Amino acid sequence: MKLKKLLTLILIMLFSTCCIMLSGFTFFKKTQKNNSVVQAVENNQNKVWCVTFQLVWNEVMDKYTQGNPIILIGGNPPIADELNKKLYTKDILSENSYYIKNGRMTHKLKKEIEKEIWKKFKEKSDILDMLTWGNKDSYLFYSMLKKDFNFLQVFDRYASDSFNGSKEKVKYFGIKKKSDKKLDKNIMVLFYKSEDEYAVKLNTKENEDVILLRTANDDNFENLYKYIQDNMMFDEFGKEDILKVPDINVDELISYKELSGKRIENTNIIITDALQTIKFKMDNKGGTLKSEAAIAVMKTALAPEPKTPRYFLFDKPFVLFLKESDKDKPYYAMKVTDTTYLVKE
Repeated sequence: MKLKKLLTLILIMLFSTCCIMLSGFTFFKKTQKNNSVVQAVENNQNKVWCVTFQLVWNEVMDKYTQGNPIILIGGNPPIADELNKKLYTKDILSENSYYIKNGRMTHKLKKEIEKEIWKKFKEKSDILDMLTWGNKDSYLFYSMLKKDFNFLQVFDRYASDSFNGSKEKVKYFGIKKKSDKKLDKNIMVLFYKSEDEYAVKLNTKENEDVILLRTANDDNFENLYKYIQDNMMFDEFGKEDILKVPDINVDELISYKELSGKRIENTNIIITDALQTIKFKMDNKGGTLKSEAAIAVMKTALAPEPKTPRYFLFDKPFVLFLKESDKDKPYYAMKVTDTTYLVKE
């Protein structure tokens, strides 16, 4: 096996598949740079996604549209249409791994969230101080996801090396030919088709599966995961096999500007902030994922619908009827075509 070829695309899929397997699965279509599609951050060829923003969007749907799709005045950006599908909910997560809260954006609510996430995760928020608090007409939808996992055995270290021909060197871990065979229990081969097409699963003590896919197929997440499922063979890691995986450190702040400033149709609710953070680290021991998401909305007065002036001018021939309100037919009628029956000055 040629190691250089082995490394060509692995980091791309590490970013996406690790985050997917750790926090449930939502898969979104590929977009052009700087045009995010639902929780997908695209930096050149690297994509990062986490379920937290979908969770807060679901809460907004439940509150303002009774769970129906949110329609934004001026038209939905692609991200809104994808979120509206509500493909993934909090049911895909264990209750001890996520936190959801919503309420009026008082300073009291901020303190409650800070206290509760510390109690549950021993974590501080990276996002709450970015928001404006104290406006009685503002309402917050917030979520946090926290995951920690440890491999069954600590993987061996490789010497730092380049990635896909890069000038800078990166850290690697894995299993060498001379590694202790106890490391083999860390890995399950899902399939192996060629030196450029394979998938493995890394096992953890917490039963969080880390799936890694190497492929030249540049499809969307949904189709790539289906491809893994359709091709699973479940093979043991062979005594001559090797594994080499780069350390990962993701720290992203995502601002969904295409949603901010948009009003929800048939409401007086405007989205003022739509933010998400994703922090993911993985090394030879295991990994940790922390993600927050917040959608802040504000109640605003609805502008009156513009009207074209109408002129009801009976200064030309007209007809008049008189009728009792509870009757079907008039008891009097007249046609006015001139001034005969009109009062003169």
